Amino acid sequence: MSKIFDVDNKFFSTLSKIWDLMVVDFLFIITLPAFIGPSCTALYYAIVKNIRKSRGYPSKTFFHSFKQNFKQAAIIGIGQLIIGGGLIFSYIFATAMDAKSYIGQVYYWLVLILAILFVMVSIYVYPILSRFTMKTKDILHLSLYMSFRHLPTTMFGLIGIVAIVLIGDYLLLSPFVLLAPAVYVLILSFMMEKVLRAYMPKKEDQDEIEQEAWYYE
Repeated sequence: MSKIFDVDNKFFSTLSKIWDLMVVDFLFIITLPAFIGPSCTALYYAIVKNIRKSRGYPSKTFFHSFKQNFKQAAIIGIGQLIIGGGLIFSYIFATAMDAKSYIGQVYYWLVLILAILFVMVSIYVYPILSRFTMKTKDILHLSLYMSFRHLPTTMFGLIGIVAIVLIGDYLLLSPFVLLAPAVYVLILSFMMEKVLRAYMPKKEDQDEIEQEAWYYE
């Protein structure tokens, strides 16, 4: 009987994980409007380290990554907003053109392909930034390479984003939609971590401190 109320049993452990997930998701939502890059980086970092690896506390883990990667993530985030805004404007312009004309069709499909490529690269940018210390151009190059080298993960990421957008149209402001970013990242991380591990130095090549890093577990 005492095991039922044991805080270490699976039931209470699961409730604790759900609560931590809600905390991380809340921090992501309130920081996203002003700091898209740092927020996305911190979301992935906290999901993997705190939710999956049970290391640290959700808020402390989130803001550790938020501050650590702030400058570089903010620059990438601003770049994404500019490019994303340009793609949206281009798509609106493309749909307003004569769809039957050759130029209109070419322009429409060019914009659509660039938009898909933009999202494909974006799927990898922040997980890479949360794990590796690299120059921004190298992060973008590696993200582009990974997006084609690991197509199953890329397709899963794309399908997840489309699903969130479609479901959001029907369940706007519902608890599911509010939790969708954290749940999406949590599920994606199971595939993403396998990808990232393939690019991490082997443990025997690291010093003792680096060998004990949480992401090697």
